[in-house]
Amino acid sequence: MSILTLLTKILFVGQSLVGPDLPPLVQAGLAAMAVQAEVRSSDSDAASELARGGTDVLVLMGQSDADTSLAAMAWAANPQAQVFVTESWPSLTTSSVLPWREQLTADLPGWQAAVATTSAARPPDAEPVRLIPAGQALGLAADAIATQQVPGLKTLRDLFADDIHPNGKGRYLLAMLHLAAITGQSPEGLPPKLTRAWQSRDSVIGDATALALQRIAWAAVQAQDARQVTAPAPKPVALAGVSNPALALGLAGINDWSVQQPFLDVMKTARPWVGHLPGQWGGMENPSLVAGGWLDAAGWPKAVPPKVTGLATLILTDLPEDAGGVAGRYLLRYQGKGTLKLEGRAADQQAASGEIRFTYTPGEGAVILTLTATDAADPLRGITVVREDRQAAFDAGAIFNPDWLDRIRGARGLRFMDWMATNDSTLAKLADRPKPDDFTYARNGVPVEVMLALANELQADPWFTLPHLAEDALVRFYAEAARDSLAPGLRAWVEYSNEVWNGQFAQSRWAAAQAKARWGNDQAGVQFYGLRAAQVAEIWAQVFGAQAKDRLVRVIATQTGWLGLEDQILDAPLLVAEGGKPPVQSFDAYAVTGYFSALLGSDFKTPQVRQWLAESQGAAKDAKHRYDRAIARAAAELRDGSETGDASDSLAQVLGEVLPHHAAVASARGLRLVMYEGGSHVVGYGAEVEDADLTAFFQALNYSPEMGALYDELLAGWARLTDAPFNGFVDVYRPTKWGSWGALRHLGDDNPRWRALALGCSTC
Repeated sequence: MSILTLLTKILFVGQSLVGPDLPPLVQAGLAAMAVQAEVRSSDSDAASELARGGTDVLVLMGQSDADTSLAAMAWAANPQAQVFVTESWPSLTTSSVLPWREQLTADLPGWQAAVATTSAARPPDAEPVRLIPAGQALGLAADAIATQQVPGLKTLRDLFADDIHPNGKGRYLLAMLHLAAITGQSPEGLPPKLTRAWQSRDSVIGDATALALQRIAWAAVQAQDARQVTAPAPKPVALAGVSNPALALGLAGINDWSVQQPFLDVMKTARPWVGHLPGQWGGMENPSLVAGGWLDAAGWPKAVPPKVTGLATLILTDLPEDAGGVAGRYLLRYQGKGTLKLEGRAADQQAASGEIRFTYTPGEGAVILTLTATDAADPLRGITVVREDRQAAFDAGAIFNPDWLDRIRGARGLRFMDWMATNDSTLAKLADRPKPDDFTYARNGVPVEVMLALANELQADPWFTLPHLAEDALVRFYAEAARDSLAPGLRAWVEYSNEVWNGQFAQSRWAAAQAKARWGNDQAGVQFYGLRAAQVAEIWAQVFGAQAKDRLVRVIATQTGWLGLEDQILDAPLLVAEGGKPPVQSFDAYAVTGYFSALLGSDFKTPQVRQWLAESQGAAKDAKHRYDRAIARAAAELRDGSETGDASDSLAQVLGEVLPHHAAVASARGLRLVMYEGGSHVVGYGAEVEDADLTAFFQALNYSPEMGALYDELLAGWARLTDAPFNGFVDVYRPTKWGSWGALRHLGDDNPRWRALALGCSTC
């Protein structure tokens, strides 16, 4: 849409990359398009120029902290002024770890976020601020030149006078780009020679070259129009927490793409450092950095290794655009001396001594922190990244994101399996345990001190899953920490490892090896699990002493679907044959899962699911309802297998056969039946995980009203068997092809499945 009037006054501010020759080209181009305009440029006196009024179009060349104030001046004089921000580009010999073309793509989200921030301050009658995608246009030109689609140009450097400044041909491309953005019209057909004389020798181009550059400019503007961000992501609506008195939650793992965002300091979810070799991303991974002694005990770099161009970490990665509570202005603070660069989605940066402020909006990509140099005597360390409006709370000692706390507050228990990085853990020694000052909790798990702080904050029982390699000293340390720090009225739940029978995990293979070494039988891994689990439980009981009855729950678990396997775990006949006591005597609770899937993702049911999909899409009037019939049939199958006649792993089988079996076992053994994980297990298996259509359907099914109704039945069925909480897996996680595990998909989410969990079943 054109914003041009009968005589449009256009002001360019900032010309460091293009020099003074671009505005005259734009003026001449507008004249060739029969547009009456007055194009001016100003740098040092831009404020006074704007204050005089009359500016209809303001073009801010490049990103700076002054953009918002200059835009405000333009709007003050003319509330309907159209503001543009022209994207810049890196040097062709950029010091970034990314190649130049990839760097353009990585930097784009930051530009979009900066434009959105400026746009948010516009008056009601003003059009949104728009980005003129100069960097992206140069990227498209690079692609076209590489495939010989620009006559007369052989390499990208044919558009540049040096490593960063465009020559006459490059300025022509940029002029076409600005004309396309400002007028909303394609510049195709404009003459190669816009001014009376060529501006320079390197400006000379023919008709074919000019047409190719015009088409590139128009394509870049059209692509930007399609992705235009007009405002920062809104803050999440205040949504209620958990009112269900019989709900526990497993917490999603700590990583840089976490939609859970549990900590005020997002560095605690940062990706472990990776070293970049020249011309590539990575090449020296974190284990090599650790083995080489390049990191201190907390994980901060002591030096940049030779031949490594930078040490990088990522935060706020690939968060969905509707993720609640993450958009905003952030303050990064650090100690020490070094060179730290922010890239990716870190927009509108403002650096000062010991700090960098930036704006973040969620979307594809990450905020990339790259350390290119650090002082040996005073290395750069202690980096924290906190949203500005929460810095005071963080400085006062707050740890957790209040948006997250509000969503899960009310849960009776919190299982820390993923927070402790339990599966495949290598943690054994007390000295190697996670510590509160670790640079990130994504490298070694969350410290017990932090887990206890969360339990106390939420008044929820903590459920610890001790690593399978844990030595007795480490086990005892966790027990003592829980005994001494857990708030009165709360009970610590302790479990040895997680699913030690599950062959995909290292703990299962290790237990099998231990069983073979001890008993000559590698099929007795679950008996060894019972043995070591009992030892861990006894250590905790000793530490708690007389308090154990009221403050401790010792948990033993079984493979829920393998009825009878529990006998080997609870009785461990090979151990008893040695004179040991049965493991069952060391426990208070017997844990199972509460999953159901009807095996919809298995290769023998997916053909039927695809048939349902085809029928549903054929009957739908529009895309919004394309899954309606398929979801109805899948829900019926999940309930009792009535669609195919196969009730395997259906809700009916789980509630009618499997869980009653385990309830009887628990009763007979004098144990309380509890759940360690439960919920929908609808996901593709094996090769089916790569089927995008199937994944999309399963995700829709997992958050449908029909799934909410099934959860209601599941919670009611569980409540008939035990008074223990239903333990949902997990709290907040983004759906992927690997599963739709999150009860919430992000902090601003609401869905029928979550409501069933958070509110509790209507018939319990």
